[in-house]
Amino acid sequence: VNVQNPAINPSAWEAVADKKMKLDIEATTWMAIDLSPDRRSGCLVAAQQIENSDKFKVVLLETYSNPVNIDDKQMANSVADWVKKFHTETVAYSRQTAGAVATRLIPGGISVTPIDGALYGQSCDEMLSAVISGRLIHNDNPEMNKQVLSAVKLPFKDGGWYLGRKVSNATICAAVAMSMVSHFATRPESEADIVFG
Repeated sequence: VNVQNPAINPSAWEAVADKKMKLDIEATTWMAIDLSPDRRSGCLVAAQQIENSDKFKVVLLETYSNPVNIDDKQMANSVADWVKKFHTETVAYSRQTAGAVATRLIPGGISVTPIDGALYGQSCDEMLSAVISGRLIHNDNPEMNKQVLSAVKLPFKDGGWYLGRKVSNATICAAVAMSMVSHFATRPESEADIVFG
């Protein structure tokens, strides 16, 4: 994939691939959904922390497509099925793209968390930092690779940035959802990360 101003360096992304990596059914799981601006594509991504390490794994669970418009009810039912398979803490989403799907999950008792604005910018930063430092591990899924490497970095206000859906010239739902789950997977434990003195 040839991209101007890519959000993620291809060699850095390749360095954190592990084809054998799988999700653990018992582990705490965070999921995120995202839809493309034209509503024809969508995806569901999951993340889990890796035991006894500061690393976490990210997996593209499912992609959705419709030549006209994604059926939000159908997608919500699919997401609900995935949520039941894991110990899922919450499903993250953007109000701009996946609000209709997320709203349908709430009556089923599924926790949903909106990630927009400054929080979305923060989650993009957390995801990029995790890739560069080798803390984020992915399973080398070809569709995930294509979407992540198509993602374009857009500047946001004073020094921040985010993944630009419209300027990426490709579907990047998986990359956007990955940044959302990274927000949960990178949360500090109760022990301090920083040691003074």
